[in-house]
Amino acid sequence: MSPLARTSPASLRVALRRTPKQVRGFGLHPLKEHTAHHNMPFTYDNRRKFAIRYAGAAATFFSIPFIAVIYQLRKSGGAA
Repeated sequence: MSPLARTSPASLRVALRRTPKQVRGFGLHPLKEHTAHHNMPFTYDNRRKFAIRYAGAAATFFSIPFIAVIYQLRKSGGAA
């Protein structure tokens, strides 16, 4: 039996009456209308600060596999 068939008609009516404002969002986007260049969950008004943070995150994420390899080689007593 499908989950939809098991729900009561009253609960389906309540679900259909909900407006988009009643639906809870995930909190990633502000509650303003999406317009051009305002659809990101963060701001990058200060471009230098954004570039430094982006480069730092990219370097960190890129280096994680290499750090893991070095750790595993040292743990097993291999060359490194």
